[in-house]
Amino acid sequence: MGRSDPEAQASHETTLTGLVAALVGINIIYGLGMLGQGITFDYAQLVIDNEIARMIKEVVGGIMVKKDTLALDVIHAVGAAGEFVSHEHTYSRFREEASKNSLIYRGTRDAWKADGSKDLTQRAYEEAQQILDTFKVKPLPANVISRMRSIVNEAEEYYSVVLSKE
Repeated sequence: MGRSDPEAQASHETTLTGLVAALVGINIIYGLGMLGQGITFDYAQLVIDNEIARMIKEVVGGIMVKKDTLALDVIHAVGAAGEFVSHEHTYSRFREEASKNSLIYRGTRDAWKADGSKDLTQRAYEEAQQILDTFKVKPLPANVISRMRSIVNEAEEYYSVVLSKE
């Protein structure tokens, strides 16, 4: 049997199946973190797939069109043949609109090499390990625990009556 580490095909499949599903309105992307037809689960693949799912959510969320984001005054001032990249309006807003990735590397190749030439899988394993090492579960509020307990108690009572009749 071959490697079960994350690789390009698994991420490509997550992107395509997730994007198509999201474009038709589905709000759950199934199979994040799974490899080998769902036989294997991999934490690094889950971290990669999580970033892909977040990016898909951004894409299907559309573009905010408001008076200040549309910037008709800037379009008028710059004109059809002008460039907007160096305009103050663009500069003041591009960070809000730029995709915020933690794994997808957007730097130069030289900077990537200087940072150790880590590929996506290596970065994902490091991120997964960091999450496993530092994540702290937030306790549920008492009212939620109480409600859950009452649901379980109701179910236990119901099934004890049903099973006793058999």
